[in-house]
Amino acid sequence: MKILTVDDDDSFVELIERSLSASDNHEIVTALSGAEAMNILRKDETAFDCLLFDIQMPELDGISLCRHVRTDPRYATTPVIMLTAMSQRHYLDNAFAAGASDYLNKPFDFQDLREKLRSWQRTDIAHYKPAGGVDAFGQPVARTITSSDIDLAAHLESLDLPRLVEYLAFENFVLKRAQQTSKRFCVGALKISNFERLQDELSGAELIRVISAYGRLLSVGMRKLDAMFSYRGRGIFLIACPGFARLLNARLQRALAQAAGQLDRADAAAQARVHHVLGVPFRVKTPDDAIFALYEAVKSVEALNIAKSLDKVPARQLGNLYFNDELAHLEARGYRALFKDDIRSSDGNWPPAKMLMPKG
Repeated sequence: MKILTVDDDDSFVELIERSLSASDNHEIVTALSGAEAMNILRKDETAFDCLLFDIQMPELDGISLCRHVRTDPRYATTPVIMLTAMSQRHYLDNAFAAGASDYLNKPFDFQDLREKLRSWQRTDIAHYKPAGGVDAFGQPVARTITSSDIDLAAHLESLDLPRLVEYLAFENFVLKRAQQTSKRFCVGALKISNFERLQDELSGAELIRVISAYGRLLSVGMRKLDAMFSYRGRGIFLIACPGFARLLNARLQRALAQAAGQLDRADAAAQARVHHVLGVPFRVKTPDDAIFALYEAVKSVEALNIAKSLDKVPARQLGNLYFNDELAHLEARGYRALFKDDIRSSDGNWPPAKMLMPKG
């Protein structure tokens, strides 16, 4: 990988260069300030594969640098890993809100950095869509991946909505929050319940306008909750919020009602076409909980949406309709694969037993 490392500590930069170039044959380019990094990024004809930024730097700090970098189309999705001694929550929140993909606190084990680089190098971002309708036997039919949902996610991220985080970065954010804080913290999911109908009835431009307006509504609501959110794909938004899990949905409904009054007339009319359902929020206590909670939040909101649309199906059968679906197993497996290099349990109990879901 071609990597740009930016830090005002020249000894640290030299250590990074020696370690990564020798161990993994990475091509390392270094900068001692944010301004120097911006000059390198503007002049270098070959784009970098990964960016490593310190936060505390004079003139242009790493968070501002990350924000500037994300405005360059060449680096809209390039992994940006923050390497910093700053562990306070507001640094973490601001870094991910600015577009950071990952976060590693100094001092760190260089093996952890190497594993993160390898993980991002092999990560293939894919968006999925949920079950759409039912077949002749009443079973949900899985939709295929289409470019419309991928384009929608990219468009939402291009709007620079405050507190919206790209979804793989969001998972890293939740994991990091779980590692760093002992305060109450929860995750939940919101699904646009008429998402598939909107896809079928609206043109591409109209769909973008409606979902963009809804994204702006959520952004205002998240600011009121001091929360972060991410578009997971297939009409689902994930939410990470401080506070009690049991209160999240009520707080979210109030925040969105208040936010609707702050939108302009066009956005208010567009987002009014959206209907949503809220899943069951989950409290996050440990990194193990974080991964399981994200999976459960998605599964919960999907199940509740199915229950809402299939009101004639007895509730006891809903588990057979979705919970044991192969898509659920694949999704759980994907979460484990994504984080297996990031979570190293000292007692050998990873993954937790509750994630090892037996097939029905």
